[in-house]
Amino acid sequence: MDKTALYMAFFTLYSLIMLIIGKSSLRGENTPQDYFICGKQLSLPFCVATFTGTWISAITILSLTGSIYEDGLPVLGYSVIPWFSGAFLMGLAAGKLYETGAITVPGMLRERYGSKTLQLICGLILICVYIFYLVAQYKGFGMIASELFDIPFPAAVLLVYLFILYTTLGGYRSVVRTDMVNLSLLILSLFMVCMTLVGRAGGFTELYRLASQIEGMPHAGALSPTEKGQMLRLFGGRYTPMASLSMFWGWGLGLSANAQYIVRLMSAKDKETAVRTVIVSIGILALIYFFLIHIGLSMRVLVPFISGKVTTDDIFIRLLNHELYGPLSALFFFSVIGACVSTANSQLLLVASSFSYDVLGALREKPLRDHRIVSIARVTVLAAGTLSMLLTLNPPQFTLSYGGDIWGIVAIFMFPPIYLPFVRKGINIRGVWCCIIAGALAALAAYPMYYAGLLELHPAMPAIICSSLALVAGSLPGQDRRYTAGRGTGK
Repeated sequence: MDKTALYMAFFTLYSLIMLIIGKSSLRGENTPQDYFICGKQLSLPFCVATFTGTWISAITILSLTGSIYEDGLPVLGYSVIPWFSGAFLMGLAAGKLYETGAITVPGMLRERYGSKTLQLICGLILICVYIFYLVAQYKGFGMIASELFDIPFPAAVLLVYLFILYTTLGGYRSVVRTDMVNLSLLILSLFMVCMTLVGRAGGFTELYRLASQIEGMPHAGALSPTEKGQMLRLFGGRYTPMASLSMFWGWGLGLSANAQYIVRLMSAKDKETAVRTVIVSIGILALIYFFLIHIGLSMRVLVPFISGKVTTDDIFIRLLNHELYGPLSALFFFSVIGACVSTANSQLLLVASSFSYDVLGALREKPLRDHRIVSIARVTVLAAGTLSMLLTLNPPQFTLSYGGDIWGIVAIFMFPPIYLPFVRKGINIRGVWCCIIAGALAALAAYPMYYAGLLELHPAMPAIICSSLALVAGSLPGQDRRYTAGRGTGK
């Protein structure tokens, strides 16, 4: 079958599946608890599917695999190892995170510290973070659709916009169902493509032998050549020890404090399911990264140099659609599109919950009616989705770094007040305000220095240290007891 015709066939089939899921999820009236977390009734398979499906994004597949092609295994210390470290921290606290009666993370903080203003501020932080992070998912989908169908990038972004909106309007139930389909498709296609490329390289042993011999420029647009042996080292190229180790504070702590994962635990039917969700998901994610790592290495061994200028995020698409094109390319491309959709619709739903439930809920004296909250959430989905689409028209070049910088903002403001009370008693709302102020000032100082090349370590590292110390110092004994966590004034 002609390549374009094959892509159109897969696109039509995938579109029909998403339409069916979206339509079935729009039926009936929903309460906020049902619309945002499925009424805390999800079983383990669905919790694992949505946790894992939300994790695997355009950044994971396009940018990570492209980085492995360019620099080899050193990229793992910059991204994968911090991600799993953050998941491990979340797993340790999964039971406590589940026990909250709230349905959003800002709501959980309001419940813990008794402050509506804190719920408002945290809601606004999450809205800003996810609107900007959605750009990476829109970019991934847009790049693939533009390449496959030979259409302009803006038109391709419009396609993902429509997909994501439709699968988000049905709420968490729609998100969970699409995550189950997309994750199944992704694991199947990853396995098949990985085995095919490794086989073409001569098997795993031969792959590693050949990868150790790789040297020279990966493509004309690369920042630096690959040194012999670098592909299998722990550090190398742009991934220096300082850059990689400090990224734990951005990617790692940002993931552990990330609302999109904590909400997955909140939606579980019981505490045991929430704890098992993290454990099982880590196992599945380890398998997925095994496939992605070896796909990236195989690509470099099979095509040591790409003629023409490409970016890191372009490499995966370029090779599978041209030099390494095969019968499985179409299946894999649409599994990547599914990964983009799974991450984006969950984040768009979080923007909707942050505005309709947290921001408006904190501003109003009288609570909104349930159906009104859901209606406002759906309107917010449309507004936030449109704004993110417009921002995607000028996307970041290297999304692996871009995502770590954004998750660093989450870690600076959210990690200390969420996790420090688990290990230190007496954390109170006064300390939280000190944390937010100190974190903001530190971020305003560290991020510009980092982008100007004056700071080698990731800016989240000094900023989180500052915000954490401020949280503890502001909560020292001698403060009014009404500020202790869980005994706030409600103001």
